[in-house]
Amino acid sequence: MKGNCLIEAMGVARFYLVAYNAVLTVGWAQILLLTLRRITLCDSSSNATDFVPSWVPQLQGHLCYTENDDDLFWWIKIFQTAAFMEIVHAVLRLVSSAVGTTVQQVFSRLMLVWAVVYLFPNVTALPAFAYMVLAWSITEVIRYSWYAAKDLSGAPSFLTWCRYTFFYVLYPLGVTGELILVNNAISQAHARAEGTADPFDGSLAAVYALVMRAMSLLYIPLFPMLYLHMISQRKKQLGTPKPKPVVSEEGIQFPRNAKGERSTLATGQSAFAKSVVDVNTEAAAAVWREKSWRFGYVKHVIDNVQICCQSRDTCVAVCKAGLDFLHTSFEFVRNGRVYTLRDAMQQITETFPDQATLKGSGSRATELVVPVRDKPYPQKCDLKALSGAALEEQLNKWVAQGTIEDSARAAIELVAKSGTKYLDLSNRYFVLLGAGAAMGPLEVLLKFGANIIAIDLDREGIWTRLLDLTAKSAGTLIFPLKKQLSAEEKKDVSVLAKHAGANLFTQTPEIANWLSALLPEKEFVIGGYAYLDGELHVRVALAMDAIMERCLSRKVKPTLAFLCSPTDVFVAQREARDAMIANRKSPPFAVKLAKVLRLFSKRFLANNDLPLTKAADGTEYAIVDGIVIPQGPNYALAKRLQHWRAMLAWANGFRVSTNIAPSTATLSVVHNKQFAAAYGGFRFFPPLVVSYQETSNSLMGALLIHDAINERSKAAPGPANPVTIFAPGSCHFGIWRCGFKIGSIGEAATILFYLNKFKVALGLSIAGAIGLGVAACECWA
Repeated sequence: MKGNCLIEAMGVARFYLVAYNAVLTVGWAQILLLTLRRITLCDSSSNATDFVPSWVPQLQGHLCYTENDDDLFWWIKIFQTAAFMEIVHAVLRLVSSAVGTTVQQVFSRLMLVWAVVYLFPNVTALPAFAYMVLAWSITEVIRYSWYAAKDLSGAPSFLTWCRYTFFYVLYPLGVTGELILVNNAISQAHARAEGTADPFDGSLAAVYALVMRAMSLLYIPLFPMLYLHMISQRKKQLGTPKPKPVVSEEGIQFPRNAKGERSTLATGQSAFAKSVVDVNTEAAAAVWREKSWRFGYVKHVIDNVQICCQSRDTCVAVCKAGLDFLHTSFEFVRNGRVYTLRDAMQQITETFPDQATLKGSGSRATELVVPVRDKPYPQKCDLKALSGAALEEQLNKWVAQGTIEDSARAAIELVAKSGTKYLDLSNRYFVLLGAGAAMGPLEVLLKFGANIIAIDLDREGIWTRLLDLTAKSAGTLIFPLKKQLSAEEKKDVSVLAKHAGANLFTQTPEIANWLSALLPEKEFVIGGYAYLDGELHVRVALAMDAIMERCLSRKVKPTLAFLCSPTDVFVAQREARDAMIANRKSPPFAVKLAKVLRLFSKRFLANNDLPLTKAADGTEYAIVDGIVIPQGPNYALAKRLQHWRAMLAWANGFRVSTNIAPSTATLSVVHNKQFAAAYGGFRFFPPLVVSYQETSNSLMGALLIHDAINERSKAAPGPANPVTIFAPGSCHFGIWRCGFKIGSIGEAATILFYLNKFKVALGLSIAGAIGLGVAACECWA
């Protein structure tokens, strides 16, 4: 029982890693001990080999090396081969190591064990063998014990010092031994081949020598890179830590707890509990009981959506309670004074000293064009600009594949065929909070002549880009200024770029006050597009929400607009759930092979089709769980508060455009090699597709235009439960119809991507290794 409790407390993965590292620490310690026993003081009466190489004559004659029958190589075979699991750990993301680097390091060692020492066992009599094994064993005893200690309670400082200091000597020592052994093995291969009349042996020796020399040449670029990398890591780990940047306490801040600390996890947990406590006390209690919110939050997000399904009134109550908690608990700091966010929005009345308008000189586009690539990510090919019949054909193809919902096709097709009714936006006004966001609709709207009221950070580079895009377009840009400018100064775009912009975090009341009074007779579409990482995402989402809440009181009702991530929890159509089941029951062959991962954990390749949720009136709802746990609870909270606002505003009679965007290969995502690899493997899980940014921007821009103009679009409020407003028009690009949860396929997708990417090299390596090993064993036994 105690062992089970320990595993439960640590988590299975962490417990396994501690055990793995502890076992390998012991194994390499045994290897080190056996190696040291072979090194003795020199005795003139013995035939032992001098341990010190001949090119250091001053040190010779003191230490000698003697080979003995101690099973040293047996231990090395076992524990060095066990290092193959480190590749598995990296692929499954149990550790943060890069897959490519891990493969390189492990396979170089395995080559020496199996292609050198195993085939030519007499090299173990050479002192170079001891150089290599000493370097390996000392390094690994330190490394594995450091990992084990780190996973348990943190590595002690002396162990960290050893890990990032001993390499200075051990790495050159190990490489010296490795290269001597490889060279000796090549010589032995040639000698064996010359001693036989069989021409095959000669050819085999030539191939072996060529391969091993090529591998040796790789040491020239790789060893200096690894050595310099370790020096760099040593500076980071042991150098004087840089002082932490001073975090501004101005603007929107997470609330402080009883200890005076700002806890993002506790706040998020409280928000989900408070949102449901009045309608479902059991669910609220379950949220409070969650001990590990960082990893246990997902089921409570699902519960939140299921509770909203119970009735329209219940959904409204959940949304209102959640938003009220956030607005009354988050702080707004101004010049040392602390307000609640809600009080700050009511009491701070300042606005901006000036504003400017820039009208573009370009021609308005007259047709909807969607750039598309024929090949799936990450294969390279040119963008094709689709319009008219070609676009219609592509939309129908996506629907047939399950990439988008038919309602999305219908909406985009209507915009494409409408002409000026939808594509002349010269009398339409769009407020873009986070105007320069990568996934925002700015460029699409400007193309059709829209009036853009832009809010983005007051950074000259950002505004130089925004002003340049506007100047070349048919659209108009309206934006606040930090200081009052003369009419002459406003003609200079470079001057405007220096003084434009506002900070959503610190100038939230000013932005809301300015927008509330701006063009009071005009109908605005107000969209929140700003995105940041971690807890900043929550704060910027709440800032945009506070601005939207204030703008709902404008004389002319605004339309709210949101861009939803597919990696969240939504109510979907029943036919989407049926497609999940069908795709799960008939997966491609590669996915069937990947199911072996379920032997390690049931979280891999989990069923996407959740049980139907029955409402109070008997209606059954299909729910899709697209959450990816590593995105974290802050991300989930930021998106949930946007959904709460969308549902609450829609229920209160406001138009709301809230559309599901595809998983998109933006630079901010694919710069992470692990994410890029997972994206690359999505295509093995039909109908999953990764979209390119140009495609996503055009599709989502078209859906926004449709929702803003079409009076009968899903944006128009109605009597239904607001929890259903996300289902129509979804461009989920397969997440809602895939047989497996998107959050459970990352590891399998990564493995399939690398297997496919390196299939030729992997096949040749395996075939070559098998052939070389079999031939060598048969011919040279």
